[in-house]
This record gives sequence, C-alpha cells and structure tokens, in this order.
Amino acid sequence: MLSNHSAPTRPSQIAVLLSCAFFSIPLFATTLIGMDIDDVVKKAEIVFEGEVIQSQPQLDSNSGIINTYITFRIVDLVKGGFSGDSIELKFAGGELNGEIVEVSGSTLPKLGESGIYFVESTSADMLNPLMGWSQGHFLIKNEGGRRKVHTVDDNPVTQIQSVSAIPLVIKAPNKLIQDNEGIAAGVTVRSRALTNTEALSADDFKRQILDMLEN
Repeated sequence: MLSNHSAPTRPSQIAVLLSCAFFSIPLFATTLIGMDIDDVVKKAEIVFEGEVIQSQPQLDSNSGIINTYITFRIVDLVKGGFSGDSIELKFAGGELNGEIVEVSGSTLPKLGESGIYFVESTSADMLNPLMGWSQGHFLIKNEGGRRKVHTVDDNPVTQIQSVSAIPLVIKAPNKLIQDNEGIAAGVTVRSRALTNTEALSADDFKRQILDMLEN
C-alpha cells in the first residue's frame, strides 16, 4: 500500500490534466518523457505478472481528489523481493458517486485484466506508480488459447530488445509522450489492424526481461 504523503514533482511529468465531471482543472504543468526499456526494467522496484482483483475509488479527505486503490493478485514475481501474494497500488483518478476524475496520460488497470506490471515504487505516493505510466503497463490477452502481450492501447508487442549498447551519437533521443500511448524505446509493436501479427507470449516476454536483468 502506498504511503499518504504529497506526490513528488517530477521532471518527467509535464502536462497532467484533471477532468472532473463536465469541467477540467489543470493540476500539474509537466509531460512524460519516453524511456528506454532498459531503464523501465532495471529501475523498477518490482516487476510482476498479475491480475486485477479489486478496484476501490476513495475520496482523499485532505485534497478532495479521487484516488483508486487497485489490488493485484501476483501470479509470477519477475523482479524484486516482494513476498505477498497480492499487492495494492494507489492511482490518482477514478469514478466515485457519479464524479469522474481523469489524469491525462494515465491509464488505470481495469478490474479483471491480466498483465505484466513494472512498479516504480511500492511506498512513494505518485499519480501513477508504474514506470513511465503506459511504458511499464502491459496487457496479457488470450488469443486462441495462447497468452499474448499487448500495450495498453491494445497493439501486440512483437519484440523487446536492449538499447543500452547503442552509442549516444547515433541513438535517437527519447520523445515526449502525450496521452497513454507511450512505448519505451526497445519495445517493438505492430498495429492491431495488421493481419497475421504475432505478439510475444507472456512467457517469452518475461524471459526477455530476465535476460536484460542478467546482462
């Protein structure tokens, strides 16, 4: 469970907008900066395959803002020393008593979804505790009896490759991320509109993550 202290101001957050009911309130003036998959993997406190088993919105009595406490059943711990079989993470935003609060660029895991989650911190109070928000949030979908990995905007992940060895002089600079379609450098995806696109299996995805941790 996340501690209850004020959210840190991050240089990687540049344009977060809160939308409440029929009006919008600017909350923070910051934007997400694209990450390398190497950093997503190695800087995450824990990485796990899990399933969302509970989603509980609550009103913060101090700020008046809705937060959603999401509980995951841990299926497979890929990285980290977490010992429980479930974990609760707090995300800013949610829906409570007909009021909807959204943080621009942040996708809340949905009840019943399965995925692979890269958690930046299990203790710090953040708008979104996942590494790079969508960059550390992957879905597992059943396709013909096979568990395949997709991004949060439902595009199949076809490859993960370290980019740490690419010389800086030829490496493309990380881009600013708008919305929730951020993909870390080194993650290859294909549009779901393309036919015969084969996504990585969940096991192959996790195996490649473990290979990056070992190198």
